[in-house]
Amino acid sequence: MHRINKNKIDETTVKRFVYGDMNAFDAIYSFFSPKLQKFVFSLIKTEDDTEDVVHEVFVKIWENKEKLKNHASFDSYLFSTAYNTTISFLRSKAKDAKYIEYVNLVQVEIEEPDSNDWLNSHEFYDRLNSLIEEMPLRQREVFKMRHFQKNSYKEIAEALNISVNTVENHIVKANRYIKGNFGKNYLAILLFLYLFF
Repeated sequence: MHRINKNKIDETTVKRFVYGDMNAFDAIYSFFSPKLQKFVFSLIKTEDDTEDVVHEVFVKIWENKEKLKNHASFDSYLFSTAYNTTISFLRSKAKDAKYIEYVNLVQVEIEEPDSNDWLNSHEFYDRLNSLIEEMPLRQREVFKMRHFQKNSYKEIAEALNISVNTVENHIVKANRYIKGNFGKNYLAILLFLYLFF
């Protein structure tokens, strides 16, 4: 069974970051920025707004780096900052018709997750792994290729000899399945998959 392991920046880099080392910040930015951009763009759908949100996330983690007392909690620190910044942006666009239409289309619930504690819990990883393994075979295969191997829809379609539309349908169904089991934590789950895989 495919087990989930978080990608992490090494502890030495985190410590250097906390003490104001710009090279450490650059390493963290280079590692997480592309992942965060993919997540934000998947929701916002405009490059300019995506760049603004990602920039704001990294400005916040730099300005508040002294608050990071526990080096081991960096993943949670980054996750919380990225999640809250993205949610704040979506809320700020609540009166914008195009965002209302999109949010309704993808059924994104703009709410805070129940708690960030589950990010570091073995129960969470076990539950997510179990849900993935319970998916129908092809749906599971497509989901893993998309989220774990970072293949594009086109690459998945070519590898499995199916249409891009079929790939999209599998992803939509898989996401709905996970959403049905994680409720309002669903958006947080998507961010987690983008950041730590």
